Amino acid sequence: MKYLIIAALLASVGLLIYWRLRPYLNVARRVFNLFREARRLTRPDDTAATPAPRSATHANERLTRCASCGTWLPASRALVLRSSPATYCSHACLERSAGNERKTRVGRQ
Repeated sequence: MKYLIIAALLASVGLLIYWRLRPYLNVARRVFNLFREARRLTRPDDTAATPAPRSATHANERLTRCASCGTWLPASRALVLRSSPATYCSHACLERSAGNERKTRVGRQ
């Protein structure tokens, strides 16, 4: 029981110290993030900041049309089902198209 009271006292003191230092910790975190961002932007060897060059295969790639929304997209990014020749631009369009098919099937019965 004595150890429980000591642990509770230490936890409350730690919480009080953290509560009082929290604004200063937030300022320090923002300053460090500012320096990190400035260093990332000024580093010339950073490959993430420069766009990747487009190769000839991307420029000559065949476009396909989404069966749900009609958006044109490269064939490498299209979602294709094994059971049908239809292509979709995203999972959301695929689900929307499946939902529309279910509604039409229910309406026919």
